[in-house]
Amino acid sequence: MKKTIKTNDILNAYNVLNSAKYGSMEDADKIKVWKIARALKPVATKFDEDSKDAAEKLKPEIDGGFDETLQKAQEYERMIRDTKADMTKLPMGAAEYDAFIKEFKKYNKLVGDAVKDFAEKEVKVDFEPLSEDAFGKLMASNDWNMAQVVALSEIVCE
Repeated sequence: MKKTIKTNDILNAYNVLNSAKYGSMEDADKIKVWKIARALKPVATKFDEDSKDAAEKLKPEIDGGFDETLQKAQEYERMIRDTKADMTKLPMGAAEYDAFIKEFKKYNKLVGDAVKDFAEKEVKVDFEPLSEDAFGKLMASNDWNMAQVVALSEIVCE
């Protein structure tokens, strides 16, 4: 059965299925679940690769390097939270930290905007859906919250 599904929904379902346990399911249904995950995987992998590519290519030019400055900012935050830290040895000043955080927020928004189109793109995926009974056994084998159940049921069930 071919279904047209948004990439973001595929990603959510794949992540849940990828860590699923199949304990109380029939063997034929276990194979169906594995095949569904296999059908979703290329879309999830492509989205992950595209997201990483966007994140890398859209990094702002920062003196001292973006990744290094990010590490300094994280260390700064850790030291500020640690009441026993030696504040004379902070890796950056407050003004430098504030400037970086503003730049970091702009960067995150830019990356988010870039991958939003990927996430909203509808993709055709072909797999045999699970019956309601098989999905019930899959749920019984796992400790999922309601959001995970809903995300999966809308994709993998008939």
